[in-house]
Amino acid sequence: MNMPTSIAASPSDDGQIIERALLSLLSPTPLFPTPPVESSFKEKMRRERLPAAQKNHRAEWIPLPARIVVQEILSAHTLSIYWSDSQTGHYAEQIWRLGLARDDGFCALSGRPIVRGDEVFRPRRSMTLVPANWRRMILASDVIATFASTQPERAAA
Repeated sequence: MNMPTSIAASPSDDGQIIERALLSLLSPTPLFPTPPVESSFKEKMRRERLPAAQKNHRAEWIPLPARIVVQEILSAHTLSIYWSDSQTGHYAEQIWRLGLARDDGFCALSGRPIVRGDEVFRPRRSMTLVPANWRRMILASDVIATFASTQPERAAA
C-alpha cells in the first residue's frame, strides 16, 4: 500500500509564495474589468486643450441692439459708441474700454460668438454709474473692421 508522501516545501518556494501574496495584495486584479474613472481635473485639462472652435458656447444669445455705431476711436484702449436699444436705453457718446472677455458671449456689433479670453470692448463703469448695457461686449477685431469700413462714408459726408 502506498502512503501519500508529503512534499516538503523548500525555503525558496516559501519565499515565492510570500512574494506572490504580497504582490497580489499590492496590485489586486479586478474581477470585472471596468474602464478607469476620469477625474474632473483630467476632463478640465482635456477641455482646455481643445481649440476654441470646438468648445461648446455656453452663453445665452441676447438680441442685437436696435442701433449701435462706433463713433470714434479715442485711443488704443477706448472707443466712443452710440447705443440705442429699447431694453437698455440710449447712450449718445458712451465710452467703452478694451479688456479680455471674462465669460462667453456674443458680439453686440456683429453677433459673432465671443469666447472667454478674447479681446473685447465693454462699457466703462464706475462705483457711481453702472450702465444698463454693462454686460454687453464688442469684439475688438469687429471694431477695427467696422470703423475702417465706415471711414470713407464719414469723409464723404
